[in-house]
Amino acid sequence: MKLHIRYGYNLKDHHLERILSARDDIELIDSIESAEVILGGISREEFNIAKSLKWIQATGAGVDGLLFPELVESDVIVTNASGIHPIPIAEHTFALILAITRGLIKSFEGKSKRIWLHNEVYIDELYGKTIGIIGYGRIGQGIARLAKGFGMKVIGLKRDPEKELEVKPDILLGKDSLDILLRESDVIVIVVPLTEETYHLIGERELRLMKPSSILINVARGKVIDETALIRALKEKWILGAGLDVFETEPLPPESELWNLENVVITPHIAGLNPYYTDRLLEIFIKNLKAYPDVSRMINVVDKRLGY
Repeated sequence: MKLHIRYGYNLKDHHLERILSARDDIELIDSIESAEVILGGISREEFNIAKSLKWIQATGAGVDGLLFPELVESDVIVTNASGIHPIPIAEHTFALILAITRGLIKSFEGKSKRIWLHNEVYIDELYGKTIGIIGYGRIGQGIARLAKGFGMKVIGLKRDPEKELEVKPDILLGKDSLDILLRESDVIVIVVPLTEETYHLIGERELRLMKPSSILINVARGKVIDETALIRALKEKWILGAGLDVFETEPLPPESELWNLENVVITPHIAGLNPYYTDRLLEIFIKNLKAYPDVSRMINVVDKRLGY
């Protein structure tokens, strides 16, 4: 089995040893053209020359950048890295929320200017408030676990609400009940994958349904929100504030109005980063290596038409 590990994804010697010990027929190769298995991403142009390719193990949970038509229509298996991110993204989500509710935005401004802004800081509590989580998969449930620790009521929205859940929300809604979640929640967190169905899922109509005191958090993909509508909502105070780790264009252009809005927390797409990323990725990859080519035994297999 010829395995190609993408450039830029630097594995240490002990990581390579773990991969090679998973089965005895692995041959590491530098050429993408003859690769049967790829660890990492692939461009549309590269895919068209990778004639032997049968399986791609993505290094992230989101695979929207991989699903160009030729790959979707092919028999190539795609597996993602779902399961790596619940802990860091849940912690980052609450960092964004608390930056708003505990007055950190204004406090950091005061620190940079050496000004004591005691009376100017907005402060609120999370206890007793409702958090709505759009995309109640493993990451969403990780966020819910922390939310319950803060004494919050949890509303989860899930495409398939019949699936077994590790962390049960107070209310579980199907995908057609987004409006209920938007109206009822004090904090709304987006953790859905980017697909045709979720592109601009949150636009002007949805933002106007939210409470004026609500906070919107996006740790999924920037294009799930209509950014033009969001900027207007923040400027005109349809909602209280937003915590954004992802954007329609990345890096966020210097001319974006989001940089100057006082009710926005911005982080540079780092919610999923953690020092254990490679080790957790290899746990998934090695399980799949041992099972391949029996797709029925592989984990995190992507439905290429659904996009996740």
